[in-house]
Amino acid sequence: MIAVDFHVHSIFSLCGLHTVLELLERARKIGMRGFAVTDHGPTIGGRLNSVFFERFISPDPHVSILKGIECNLLDREGAIDLPGEYLRFLDIVLLGIHPNFPKGLDRQAYTEMMLAALRRNPMVDIVTHPNDATYPVDYEALAEASAAAGVALELNNSKIRYPRSTPAEAVALLTACKDTRCRIAVNSDTHAIHELGDDAAVAPLLRQVDFPQELIVNRTASAAFDFVEERRSSKR
Repeated sequence: MIAVDFHVHSIFSLCGLHTVLELLERARKIGMRGFAVTDHGPTIGGRLNSVFFERFISPDPHVSILKGIECNLLDREGAIDLPGEYLRFLDIVLLGIHPNFPKGLDRQAYTEMMLAALRRNPMVDIVTHPNDATYPVDYEALAEASAAAGVALELNNSKIRYPRSTPAEAVALLTACKDTRCRIAVNSDTHAIHELGDDAAVAPLLRQVDFPQELIVNRTASAAFDFVEERRSSKR
């Protein structure tokens, strides 16, 4: 189980099924220490709620609810759909390539766009599902750039669980991160409540490549909260 899950969708994403309080109750039940609500940016229908960002406080002192967003890549120059007015409230910023973006480009094209996005948007903390087969990237190049920027690449449990990527691709991603000393975040990409905190599909792959624990930013709850604070401090 993931102690602090950095990639969770609520009903404020078109793909999410549950309220924040339902997610909190599930997290409490299974013994999690926290999770980040990271609903999609507005380009693919995310209904970001100013009241949540400005006012919400977790009613459970033992389960931290982090405020985040999963932004969408918008163009070849690396623009993303992060609403600037919410930036000061965010604990964590995720970035991924999603169906708003053209399919069928080659690996080099998607890689160059993501590298441009990292250069242009230093507020990004985690790149989500870089092993998505629809938008292939050069893992080595992305891992090198992410490591230099202090950004983590995501090992996405749902992509393997359902499956929308292959274990071989996840292993290739992990190998590139291990070789470049790029940190990763192991996340569930929760859309349905039973997925929260789940890492069962990817845990064997971490063992297969003997992935260094110190490179997993949410290997423990304290490590996860340290990563959030580290990234927050780097952006002040």
